[in-house]
Amino acid sequence: MSDITTIKIIEFPSTGLLPHYIADEKGFFYEEGIDVEITATPNSVFQITNLIDGNFHIAGTALDNIIAYQEGQGVAELSRDPDLFAFMGASQVNLSLVVQKTIISYQDLKGQSLAVDALSTGFAFMLREMLEINGLGHKEYELVPVGATKARLDSLAEGKHAGALLNPPFTEAAESAGLRIIDNSQQCLPPCQIGVIAACKNWAENNPDTLRAFIRAELKAIKWATESANLDETVNILESNMPGMSNSDAKSAMKIMLDPNLGLANSYKINEKGVASILALRSKYGKPKKKLVDPTRYIDLSYSNLL
Repeated sequence: MSDITTIKIIEFPSTGLLPHYIADEKGFFYEEGIDVEITATPNSVFQITNLIDGNFHIAGTALDNIIAYQEGQGVAELSRDPDLFAFMGASQVNLSLVVQKTIISYQDLKGQSLAVDALSTGFAFMLREMLEINGLGHKEYELVPVGATKARLDSLAEGKHAGALLNPPFTEAAESAGLRIIDNSQQCLPPCQIGVIAACKNWAENNPDTLRAFIRAELKAIKWATESANLDETVNILESNMPGMSNSDAKSAMKIMLDPNLGLANSYKINEKGVASILALRSKYGKPKKKLVDPTRYIDLSYSNLL
């Protein structure tokens, strides 16, 4: 194929990147006439500002990041008015509250510092809600912004903070390092639409065929990954693309990702109740305070009639 279009993607490293790895290694991107370059983001501020500045075309991010910057509640100053939107869902992660081994319960977190990506992002809001549900007021602990999941794990391993929300495969690495899990988002909170794949409207409107090609390749990869005959190869692809992940870790991760409800199979869909939960959290904790109820301000599924 002579005409190949390059798409630059910026994402948080996680097992949710598996469809990208599969689409690349199995040639699904190539079949659609695209090549994908993936960059791991150090934090949400770097990700969103660079997406808006046009240094990247697509972002794998939290839906809340899209809402925050569209509503003027992001922590970074932007070079222009944002036009961010989510065009498909992403693999939904279960965020674990990982703590030092001396922490047994939520009450042990009183007076402690907890690591977050940034103070006004969705994961920070989810953590605040989990703490509040379990009896801790916002003045009884300190949230410290340290960056993406790897940075949060490192801060725990170095003993700098008492706890943080982590996603796979960092959750497994934390347990191997002797840290403790005392709760997780799926048990503590209502369903939340955490991950999405997003872009800027201006880029999408000028490159609709490229965006649709990307979506088709992603859907092929998701279908391929969920076919039982491909399990061993899928495990190997995940292991080879996630630094520090063992084969047994990859197998454990795939068990979760093949869950019929929360796994890869339906990950491209966006859950309406999950979106409502995210809007409710941002309405409660976001500043300046706004009541947010309209998901169509942040989501456009028109680029694929399969969604």
